[in-house]
Amino acid sequence: MNRLAFKLIAVLVLLAGLPLLVAFWQSGVLFERSLGAGINPRVAAALEDAVGIYGAYVRNEKARLRAAARALADSRSLALAAADPLALDALLGEVVQNPGVVAVTLTRADGGPSPRFGGAEPPGDWLLDAENLTLSGVPGFTGLRFEYGLDRAVLQRFEAMENEVIRPFAALAADRENLAEVYAFSFVGYLAAAVLLAGGVAFVVGRRITRRLNALRAAMVQVAAGDLEARVQPSGRDELAQLATGFNDMARRLRDSHARVEYLTQVSAWQGIARRLAHEIKNPLTPILLSVQQAHQAYKGDDPRYRRTLDLAREIVEQEVQTLKRLVEHFSQFAKLPEVSPLPEDLCALVADVVAAQGHVAGIEAQLPDTPLVLAVDKGLLRQALVNLIQNADQANAAVADTHGQPRRVMVTVEPPRPTGADAAEGVAPMVRVHVDDTGPGIPLAERARIFQPYVTGRHDGTGLGLAIVKKIVLDHGGEVSADAAPAGGARLTLALPLNPPALGHRPRGLGPGEENPA
Repeated sequence: MNRLAFKLIAVLVLLAGLPLLVAFWQSGVLFERSLGAGINPRVAAALEDAVGIYGAYVRNEKARLRAAARALADSRSLALAAADPLALDALLGEVVQNPGVVAVTLTRADGGPSPRFGGAEPPGDWLLDAENLTLSGVPGFTGLRFEYGLDRAVLQRFEAMENEVIRPFAALAADRENLAEVYAFSFVGYLAAAVLLAGGVAFVVGRRITRRLNALRAAMVQVAAGDLEARVQPSGRDELAQLATGFNDMARRLRDSHARVEYLTQVSAWQGIARRLAHEIKNPLTPILLSVQQAHQAYKGDDPRYRRTLDLAREIVEQEVQTLKRLVEHFSQFAKLPEVSPLPEDLCALVADVVAAQGHVAGIEAQLPDTPLVLAVDKGLLRQALVNLIQNADQANAAVADTHGQPRRVMVTVEPPRPTGADAAEGVAPMVRVHVDDTGPGIPLAERARIFQPYVTGRHDGTGLGLAIVKKIVLDHGGEVSADAAPAGGARLTLALPLNPPALGHRPRGLGPGEENPA
């Protein structure tokens, strides 16, 4: 049984059972009182006689023990035994064995130690008393102390009988005429209070549950209206709190999925544009270049100024054609990104190979964990993404180094999954992160989300496709890419790849065995 069901059942049982329990208890009290009201006077007299008997018993016991003390003090046996210690021990030892006698102490005439003859140690709940008597005619002794006691429980039973039986009975008998009216109002009052209390408890519990359900419903309406940032604040530890947490996780996943699908849709459209641009630009480039070269070669005149004009025109056209070819090459690369074909790969080894291949990049280093990290990735595409990030970092470093003369540094770090529960607390699968840090000028906060859009670039000679390619590759792997500030200054670009990615559902790339997409 789940917690919510148990809570609702408990509330219903409380609502139904509390008035019944109160009514049962009150009826029992009324029954007992009614029974007491009808007690026969002879029973009451017998109870009073019983209490009197207890009192007489206590008084008689005290009188008996006091008389025993006086009889011992006046007895000739004590006077005769006083001269013989053995006889005295035998006499007083027999006396202290009597019920109620605790001890007998004799006071010496010469002031010496007083011998004490004691029986069994009395229990702690006894009522103790003593008789101090003067001895005459007892050689060597002048006084006698006779200690005795009674069981306290006897007196307590006597007091309880009086307080719990006689007095309540007397009060009840005196108010017998108004008893029925008092009983009726008392019963109705208790029952009404119990019903009001149960209703109040039900109202508080029901209001709390419905408030949480209404908050969840409101958030669902917001999500249905397109607000994927709507969240519910979980409270408590029952199934409603778990439902709120699950809803928040669903909304977050829906937001991420929506953003992923939207970006990939945009990229697909941009790839179509890039494909057409590459086709439309590439076709006329060769005829333009050949025409300019033929015009340059066809001139046979000797006008030096015209010759210089032709040379300059050919040089400019060749340079611009090469620039356009590089642009077409970038467009083609972006437009023809293959589908992801993941296979188990050691990410640390892959990063180490990429860093080694980019040894020409100034200040490049790798910081890798000691143990391998095997992930399902497309080795060629992920290599291309890493190369793009390293080249981007190198270009950022070059801008600062050229301006301020700062040393260049590119740090590629592989971060293992966070400790168990850290990523799960954020509602995501365990992630392996690859950080690429540079010492460049950094990326303004307002630009960090835009830099992954196609054709967005901060360089005059850039195409804005490098980071867009990186993001598409990472999204196709089920991961994420982000931009932040590096701890040592500059920019940090991070690839987050799932340790256990979901099924990607892409068809294998049409490459031969061992063939990789060129970086």
